[in-house]
Amino acid sequence: TGGTISGTARFLKEQNPNIRILGVDAFGSVLKKYHETKEFDNDEIYPYRIEGLGKNLIPSATDFDVIDKFMKVTDEESAHVTREIARKEGLFVGYTSGAVLQAIRQYAAEGEFDENSNVIAIFPDHGSRYMSKVFSDEWMNDQGFFDSVNAEEVQKIEFIK
Repeated sequence: TGGTISGTARFLKEQNPNIRILGVDAFGSVLKKYHETKEFDNDEIYPYRIEGLGKNLIPSATDFDVIDKFMKVTDEESAHVTREIARKEGLFVGYTSGAVLQAIRQYAAEGEFDENSNVIAIFPDHGSRYMSKVFSDEWMNDQGFFDSVNAEEVQKIEFIK
């Protein structure tokens, strides 16, 4: 992922130096703080559930100089957004992709975009790896991700003959 964002950023900034590259990081990962301070902070590290996002080390494939900003996202919000993308857009994406859309929403809420902004997202994974996790109501419930706002999505199984 560090190589993907770095290579894409480098290419796009060669085409237009005004393009902003916005990264996504998980709470429990060191990337956002390292990007801001250039210091590795071991106290930033704690367990998180989003696979493929964030690190507990500084990856050598990541060129932090071409990334303008990082946004941290939560496990729970990212999980619900992953399911929402499948339900509303018909895209079977993975947990990290849900984190990307959640970060875009948070960037928008902070005023990062205006009516003239073109926002391009890279959805880096597919949903098949997450059938027993994010797309499982049982797993979501076990993680404590269902509450009165985000209720379990029980649907009757339909048998087609």
